[in-house]
Amino acid sequence: MLAWIVSPITQYAALAVALLSFLVLFVSLKLEISVVRRALAQPSRAPEPAAPPVQAAIPAPAPSQGLPGPELNLTARAQALRMLARGESASTVAAALRTPQNEIDLLLKVQNLRNIPA
Repeated sequence: MLAWIVSPITQYAALAVALLSFLVLFVSLKLEISVVRRALAQPSRAPEPAAPPVQAAIPAPAPSQGLPGPELNLTARAQALRMLARGESASTVAAALRTPQNEIDLLLKVQNLRNIPA
């Protein structure tokens, strides 16, 4: 009943159909590639933008007015606290770390508040 499946003629026919379909796919792929190459080779006019660029729609962030320089990072904060613990003045620490003195004063106040037991 299923002898036609194992028949050599059926196997050769299935192989021929598969090879023919692969040949058709290969040729169609080659045709698509040649169409794209021809389209890229021809000089074309610049495409018109469909929508404005995204960057133009987003406003630029406003510069911060309050800070004259970069904020005090954790390494500089630790160094300032060590210098203050050694007994150096706030103006000396501010000059050494190139930060405003009011920032060092604020750091000292916050550190003193943290050391007060509740």
